[in-house]
Amino acid sequence: MKLGRIVGTVVAASVALGLSTPVAAVAASHETVIPAATELGIQGEGVLPHQFQVQQTGYWCSAAAARIALTARGKYPSQQELANYMKLTPSTGLPNIKNLENALDRWTNSTYYQVKQWGDNATLLAKLKYDVRYNADRGHAVVINVIRLNGRNYSGGHYATIVGYRAGGNQFAVADPAYAGGALHWLDAGNVASGIKLRRYVA
Repeated sequence: MKLGRIVGTVVAASVALGLSTPVAAVAASHETVIPAATELGIQGEGVLPHQFQVQQTGYWCSAAAARIALTARGKYPSQQELANYMKLTPSTGLPNIKNLENALDRWTNSTYYQVKQWGDNATLLAKLKYDVRYNADRGHAVVINVIRLNGRNYSGGHYATIVGYRAGGNQFAVADPAYAGGALHWLDAGNVASGIKLRRYVA
């Protein structure tokens, strides 16, 4: 897993992964940093270094989730910048998931990201596990669109970011901007996939 350096005010934090050692990380003020757990070679399990922010309005979850993904690439736009670019509104939130894909590409100056959508639940789970591993091993997070996550229901849809994996991809490290404080949640891959809206995500 490729690890990046986050610049700003020093914050002490660690992620318990059994075989990991605490890693020092730094962040801008008012932000929580979850450091990478360990580097295990070209492919490995762990958590990408990233900056967490809770969503700053009730309809900016997509902006906050995109920002978390971008910080794993060393990019730090504001939620306001992302909300403006993605054309978020109080009535519709994110009008089109393609806007999120375009924002990730714009701030990384790439055409790396794609909206992935699958026709059935079994394919969704298999592809999501593959994409999370593939992307995390290359330093990229995955942004998911959900109606249910970690015991919460989001009838209108919600966005969160997968920033790592363990247990061979059977568990995902999920940074959910709806949770104040920036706690990282290790969730079963099947449970995450079962709550994904329209079987789609951006990876």
